Amino acid sequence: GFDIHKLKKGSILSLAGLKIKSNYQAIGHSDGDVVIHSLIDALLGANCKGDIGKHFPAHQKFKNISSVILLDEIKKKINFMNSIVGNVDCTIVCQKIRLEKYKKEIEINIAKLLKCDRSIINVKAKTTDNVGTIGKSRAIACWTTLKLISL
Repeated sequence: GFDIHKLKKGSILSLAGLKIKSNYQAIGHSDGDVVIHSLIDALLGANCKGDIGKHFPAHQKFKNISSVILLDEIKKKINFMNSIVGNVDCTIVCQKIRLEKYKKEIEINIAKLLKCDRSIINVKAKTTDNVGTIGKSRAIACWTTLKLISL
């Protein structure tokens, strides 16, 4: 799964269902949580169920909604309770937002949201060495791959 959002000056950034103090915030129809959005797309892809936009179009009822709520809805739609998460790997890409000190907390929260052990969650934080939109701190992105085993 993949997601990218523009950034603007702010004080709180939503990542993996957490509110992280930052000089930036994501611009999005919902809370702009690129980690959860990419996780949702990975879950949908693993189940051949389309993408996040198919399930949550830019309607007013989803304006500023917590991405955790969206994830919970997707887990119901894909019958997540009949699955085992084998592995989750997230790569968050941003420039000036330093995430090193938050990676453990992000892993813990993803494990909590997916009801799995933290030992199978891996979070990486990368920059683009000042190249492109992300490198100019105008956007943040996340790629997520996961292994989902149906019971």
